[in-house]
Amino acid sequence: MNTALIASDSIAQFKTGVDSLLQKRDYFIQKILPKLVENRDYYTIKGRQSLGKAGAEKLATIYSLVATFTKDADTIESFRSVEGLLAYVCTLTRSGETVGQGRGAAVLKSHGNDANKTVKMAQKSAFIDAVIRSTGLSDIFTSDLEDISPEVIQEETVQSVNNGSSNFFPKKYEGGEDEPITAKQKDLLTSLIFERIASPTERERWLQEAESCSKFDASELISSFLMTSRR
Repeated sequence: MNTALIASDSIAQFKTGVDSLLQKRDYFIQKILPKLVENRDYYTIKGRQSLGKAGAEKLATIYSLVATFTKDADTIESFRSVEGLLAYVCTLTRSGETVGQGRGAAVLKSHGNDANKTVKMAQKSAFIDAVIRSTGLSDIFTSDLEDISPEVIQEETVQSVNNGSSNFFPKKYEGGEDEPITAKQKDLLTSLIFERIASPTERERWLQEAESCSKFDASELISSFLMTSRR
């Protein structure tokens, strides 16, 4: 057996695989990434891009990935002291073959004891995690806005208010009445309220406030919710 020939073939196959991977990555950055809509498919804070459910669904379609969910018994057992914890494993397949998995969890109390919403949030986290892992895009996207430190969010907020506008933190309007909250701000703010406010009464109060606040006030509320723990 010619071991040198086998080694040469292995190196050639490896190089071909690496070249193919790099080409696919370049193609994604040049052709696919620009098609994702900022503030809807992903959110950017201080240069960190957090992939949203809509963006993950687009990527899953582009990569022909099919998602299935199973209860993550290991995680639930490991954190059995956490009351109301739901956890799922999302498995992504292509043509019947598994290409990757992701995990996600949510706590019932954090979502107003709404079982349906808690299940959806846990599965969403698992799905986004699976898409990022399966596509090898962890250096481009983070799976959750909470992966971004409070210090980074605070710095972004201060700089945005003082120097200009960003995705959710616009500069305060100085020419008169401030502009009303945008649809994208309202969507994110509503999601944060449901995620972080457990009391139905308090949540309803925040939702009513979100309906009538200005663009600038909405940015401050979003920043506040991102930097505080669930309550």
